[in-house]
Amino acid sequence: MTRRRWADSRLAVAVVALGRRRGGRRRRPYPRREDVANAILSVLARKPHIHPAELVDEVKAELENMGFYAGLVNAKRVWRTYEEYVRAGRMYDYLGVMGEETET
Repeated sequence: MTRRRWADSRLAVAVVALGRRRGGRRRRPYPRREDVANAILSVLARKPHIHPAELVDEVKAELENMGFYAGLVNAKRVWRTYEEYVRAGRMYDYLGVMGEETET
């Protein structure tokens, strides 16, 4: 009888273990706007004379280094974040892509 209980408990443990991921990698989080902005700032601090065309690839690489999943980060999201932070005064227009804004 004890042998059978041991086998049943062993089977139950094996079934529970199948439902869990053991030793698998944890899913990386998606970057928020602040994370994209921090990646932009760190790229600009490291490479102050970067060409605007290279910014998106560098930001994606920086987000990967920070531990985020950068697969869904596209150029539009990077430039929209850059523009929002420059307009809000949180970031200087280091690349000079915003130009002079005229107020009427």
